[in-house]
Amino acid sequence: MKYRLICILALAMLLISSCSVNEPVEVPTEEEVVESTESYKAAFITSTARGNEFIDLIWSGFETLESEGWEVKCIETFETAEQPEQIRALAEEGYNLIYTQGDDVMQSVLDLEDELVANYPDMHFFFLDTYTDTTMPNSTSVTIDPFESCFLAGFIAANVTETGTIGIMMPMDTPIMDRFKYGYLAGIDYADSLSGKETVTVIGYTNDWVDTVKGQEATFAMAENYPVDLIIHCAYISGYGVISACADLGIPCIGVDDWQGDIDPIVFWSAVKSMNVAVEKTAYAWMNGEDLPFKMEYGLKEGGKAYAEQDLANLSEELQESVLGLEQDIINGEVDVFSGDYEEWRETGSN
Repeated sequence: MKYRLICILALAMLLISSCSVNEPVEVPTEEEVVESTESYKAAFITSTARGNEFIDLIWSGFETLESEGWEVKCIETFETAEQPEQIRALAEEGYNLIYTQGDDVMQSVLDLEDELVANYPDMHFFFLDTYTDTTMPNSTSVTIDPFESCFLAGFIAANVTETGTIGIMMPMDTPIMDRFKYGYLAGIDYADSLSGKETVTVIGYTNDWVDTVKGQEATFAMAENYPVDLIIHCAYISGYGVISACADLGIPCIGVDDWQGDIDPIVFWSAVKSMNVAVEKTAYAWMNGEDLPFKMEYGLKEGGKAYAEQDLANLSEELQESVLGLEQDIINGEVDVFSGDYEEWRETGSN
């Protein structure tokens, strides 16, 4: 690879009829009233507590459905042994759609496959944010590959840095997290190919998914040892510590998953993984009677979002135009984010 890499560690519709005073008004029966006001029901089961950007972003998709007449419910489940009964309870309550987050919850559903398919054939399961394929009837794996949003973020970082040295802070070294890392690197490479520069990328690890103190310490160490003037993080909850350290150091930061500019204004851009869009689109597809495959992906071409629009104002007008143009080129297939050194990462879940 040409870059230099340093590793330091609907809805029920109400029918309104216009009647003249002389026309008889038909009074609906009790059965017709119940039928006309019955709403669709969608539940979300997650093994990660609400309160972090990604889970809250997913839930915002359900809030949109709720505003349109759906009945929605969120179940936070942290004990695997309890999950089967929670799934059965939702099925008994008549939920049309059940969405899961966490491979453990997905596995609990798959373990009940025979029972659920036999007793609730009209219910559909959507397994969110998984790279595991499903063959269970009436189920769909839903993926948003972070490669595109990270590509755009890397492109921006390479255009913003003044020292020519960018930091990337990861939580752990795993195949799925590699998709974030290589997405950033691909975007940096693409920017360098246009500018003729050679950006140095320093990669660090918090070595923990949730410890914010480790996120701070890793960031301070990176800044002390390398001339980074911008740090990208995709360090999950430990990334809050990265943001805090960047604020203390005055180093611009790029966030991840959802818009993180509300945590601290030091975060001028966020690589968004718009699972809320996927929730809404899959619910509408089911409601409209569309055939639902075993696997669906929501990238830019499918209407997914790669960033929060309010962050565009943090860029120069010239860079804004470049980002918007690059986004459209990706959608049109004129720019391949996996080209060159990143071809092996084209298939979702590659490692």
